[in-house]
This record gives sequence, structure tokens and C-alpha cells, in this order.
Amino acid sequence: YIGVSNFSVRELQKAQAAMRNHPIVTNQVLYNLNDRDIERELLPYCQKHDVTILAYTPLDDGRLAKRPKFWRGRSQGMKVLDEVATQVHKTLAQVALNWCTSRPNVIAIPKSDSVTRTEENCGASGWRLSPAQVKALDEAFS
Repeated sequence: YIGVSNFSVRELQKAQAAMRNHPIVTNQVLYNLNDRDIERELLPYCQKHDVTILAYTPLDDGRLAKRPKFWRGRSQGMKVLDEVATQVHKTLAQVALNWCTSRPNVIAIPKSDSVTRTEENCGASGWRLSPAQVKALDEAFS
């Protein structure tokens, strides 16, 4: 099995054609609430062809884990993120990570610089945002 990083749909198709005996099973790409470019073409393609997305920087370099003074330029989205976090009794980071993994075939790989942050990130698993919460976040960060 093969994993690639930052491949576009075209690059993935070329690689898949060249590697017929060794399937490409993952593509590691940037994906988070603030950077959703892969939703246009790449994510649907990968979902259709059973290529798992490894979402790096799922907390947007920590911006999605910070409270109001860090919300420059994204205040509406961050307000909704904060509301959802309050509803589900989770942190902003846990909700942002859970949102990433609410997509089929998406795994979030957050960076962590401490045991406390790693434990917090682990709290993003074992539960699911409701479809209404996912929709609210999608709309707020569109």
C-alpha cells in the first residue's frame, strides 16, 4: 500500500494508473474548518476511490483552539464553533477535530506540543457531532 502527500486529483489519477499493483490508500493534505479547498474536487474523488484523507493542520496552527482574542477575521465561524463546543461540553479543538473526522474517509492528525494537548485531542474521538451541528459549522466557515 502507498501513501502520498499533497496530491491533486490529477496527480493522484496519474499515480494510480502507474501503480495498479500497489494501491494508493492515503493522501495527506491540509484540511480544517478555515481551509476547505479539498472539498471541491479532491475529497469527493478520494471518497469515491477509497483513498483516506490524512488531514494535517486540522486546528489551523492552533487558531481553531483559541478563544475570542485570537478570532481575527473569522468571528462568525468562531462564534458558532464556541456555541457548538458549549452544546457538546467539549473544547474548541475537540469540536474542530471531530468536524474533520465527520467526513467519510478523513482522519485528523493534529500536532501536539504537550501531554495535556494530546489528551485534549484524544477527547475529539468516541462521540459525533450531530448533522445539524456539522451543518452549522459548514455554513459558518464557508
